[in-house]
Amino acid sequence: MRFKLTLALLSCVVMFAYVSYGQQKQEQSLETIEEQNTVGLNSQEINRELPTTVNPEQSLKTPIPINPSGYEKNQPSYQENLEFGYKEPNLPEPSDNDYSQTPVEPYENAQVTQGTYMTLTPTNTSNTVGNPLYELRLYANGRLMKTYRTVTGRADSQNRNRHQSGTEAPLPDGQYQVASAVVAGTHPEVGGRFLPIEPLFATGRYALGIHYDPSFQKTNGEDGTQGCIALTNKRDLDQVLQYVHKYQPQYLEVKLQV
Repeated sequence: MRFKLTLALLSCVVMFAYVSYGQQKQEQSLETIEEQNTVGLNSQEINRELPTTVNPEQSLKTPIPINPSGYEKNQPSYQENLEFGYKEPNLPEPSDNDYSQTPVEPYENAQVTQGTYMTLTPTNTSNTVGNPLYELRLYANGRLMKTYRTVTGRADSQNRNRHQSGTEAPLPDGQYQVASAVVAGTHPEVGGRFLPIEPLFATGRYALGIHYDPSFQKTNGEDGTQGCIALTNKRDLDQVLQYVHKYQPQYLEVKLQV
C-alpha cells in the first residue's frame, strides 16, 4: 500500500516537472521569435532609410530658372543697325522726305581714309524753297558710315560774309572741334537739342553747332539756320548724335566754298 502511494506521488512530481519544462520552453521560443522579428524589421527599416547605392540622376535635379519680374517677356523687339553697331527698337518710319534720307554706301564701296571724323560738302542741289543742300558725311576708323542732307544759312544769305557774326551766312570753311554731348537749345528753331562745334581757326563766328531744322522747306521765313548745320528731321539728328556718342569724332571738316 505504501509502495503504491509513493509511486503515485513520484508520478505526479515527474508530470509536474514535464509540464513546467514544456511551458518554459514555449515561452522562450515565443520571445526568441519576437526578438528575431524585431531585428528583421529594424534591418529592413535601416535598409529602406539608408540605401547602400545612390542614383545621382534621381538625387540631383536640374534647377528651374526663376523669372519673378517677367522682364524678358516685356522686352520690345529690336533690329540690328549695321551702320553704327547698336540695336534700336522697331519704331515706325517717319514720313517720306526727298531730302532727309540718302542711301548708305555699301561697305565694299566705302571710302577708306584715316581716322574718325565728319565732313560737310556741297551737293549742288537745293530744297523746295531754294536753300542749298549740303552733305554731312560720318566716318569711323577710316570708313564712310552714312551721309545726310543738311542746310546751313538761308536761301538769301549764302553770299554774305561767313566770318562776320550776325550775317546768318553759312559757317566758314575749316576744321571744327565737335563736342561730346548735346546741350539744350535756347531757340525754338534749334529743335531742343544742340551739339556745339568750336572753330579751330580765327573767325568772328561763334555759338555754332549741329541741330535739326523744324522749319525745313516751310514758307515761314525760318527755313535754314543762322549759320549752324541743321539736319532735315529729328531721326537724322538722333543718328548723328548716336554716332558722335559712340565714335567721338576727332574733328569736323567743312569745305563749302569750292
